[in-house]
Amino acid sequence: MRTLFSLRPQHSTHKAPSAGNAAGAAVSHRSRLLVAVLIGIVAGHAVLLQTPNYEIPRDLMQFWYAARVLLHGGDPYASIGPGAGFKYPWPLVYPLPSAVALIPLAWLSATWACAVFAGLGTACFAWAVMEYGYASLLAFGSVCIWHAIFVVQWSPLLAASIVIAPLGFFLVVKPTIGVAYFAARPTWWSVIGGVTLTALAFALDPGWVGQWQAALDRALAIAKHGFPYRAPGLMPGGILVLAALTRWRRVEARLLVALAFIPHTTLPYELLPLFLIPRGWRQMVSLVALSHLMWWVVARDFPHPDFYYTVIEYTRTSIPCLYLPCTLMVLRRPNVGAAPKWLETRIASWPAWIRGAALPRAMSPAA
Repeated sequence: MRTLFSLRPQHSTHKAPSAGNAAGAAVSHRSRLLVAVLIGIVAGHAVLLQTPNYEIPRDLMQFWYAARVLLHGGDPYASIGPGAGFKYPWPLVYPLPSAVALIPLAWLSATWACAVFAGLGTACFAWAVMEYGYASLLAFGSVCIWHAIFVVQWSPLLAASIVIAPLGFFLVVKPTIGVAYFAARPTWWSVIGGVTLTALAFALDPGWVGQWQAALDRALAIAKHGFPYRAPGLMPGGILVLAALTRWRRVEARLLVALAFIPHTTLPYELLPLFLIPRGWRQMVSLVALSHLMWWVVARDFPHPDFYYTVIEYTRTSIPCLYLPCTLMVLRRPNVGAAPKWLETRIASWPAWIRGAALPRAMSPAA
């Protein structure tokens, strides 16, 4: 059971933190659940109060509306976007499984759906960051988590899948960033979720792929400079993140490199999974402070109204502020973790500093 809800390597060769070390002391499941639920309730209540005050619909509302249209036999892609039934700055650019995943919340009002979703996602992320003790809760002081909560994004829930394996069921809803999560922690939950949600999408609307393509074409016509998907690792200095591959057995090392080199929209909410990397309050405080520095630099030096250029600037600034500090954190850890038997056989002759220390696959969090 622990392998389903853990990021921590087990039976590793490096010294585990002592029970008295607040940076790494284990949190009991009961306390962890209680704290996660309380944080989730606070986040959900905040979204419930704030959502009606925003002129632009929260990000989740497009999926919620698409789920409603889908249940009534309509075309979600023709119903969302500028001038459509659900007025949104962009057409729905996500595959239909993203709408299928929101069907359980479709019966709620838009505001309540956002509040429930934000609360659940935040609670799951709180559980995930407590993997290495209470000090990791300082992540809730970062710009990234509050941006994710108030725009009601998928990122807290998907980031939590790195620790809570069953949440990988939902990676298909955002396939680009989902690939990065899957590369970090491949599980059968992700495969089953992708197949199940995609099959349900075809059952509910067999022609959705063509409708999706038409929506992408409309979105591309709206975007003056194309879609702002960028790989942070290709920005100046980003190539240094590849140094984390020397710790390739670790989940957080694979997550860091995958996020850096798979193109995606690098707004602060998509940087949230990086806060699963720090260990202890010093590393977490440093990364939280750097997230605010990133936000300040973009707001001060690049107050551009164009969404495309804003994303590019966040991509560029995230390298020195978040990616490179996280790389240094990963490099301070041993290359310990499990790998498939076929891979262990092929790398047996590698130098020890590259090969790392093997663990039984059954003991791996990625098993």
